[in-house]
Amino acid sequence: MQQSEIRDVRALSRLWFILALATLYVSAQGVDVVDAGNRQRVDTHWFRGNSYFRIGWDWIKTSFLKGWTLIQTVRFTSNKDPEPAMASRKQHDEQLYQIEFQVQTFVYNAT
Repeated sequence: MQQSEIRDVRALSRLWFILALATLYVSAQGVDVVDAGNRQRVDTHWFRGNSYFRIGWDWIKTSFLKGWTLIQTVRFTSNKDPEPAMASRKQHDEQLYQIEFQVQTFVYNAT
């Protein structure tokens, strides 16, 4: 963002919007690759070791060379992760799942 040297609020807003759409598309491509059973074509781990974004990004880059198909529609059918990513089997087996963050909601009454 600093290297773009954009100072106009509207231009920055448009840039952030494009980045958000690109992130959404690449992540949806990664989910589609995993759902279709093609994950190991771009993620060489025995288990899912890369994020959906990384899987989607690698699929998109390779599709330009090998002619693989890309998704035409962005859709997420569930908020459940069917195949969670693991950094390593050893770390996964040794650690219990821990909450990494908590969401807190505050409501302020206007008086």
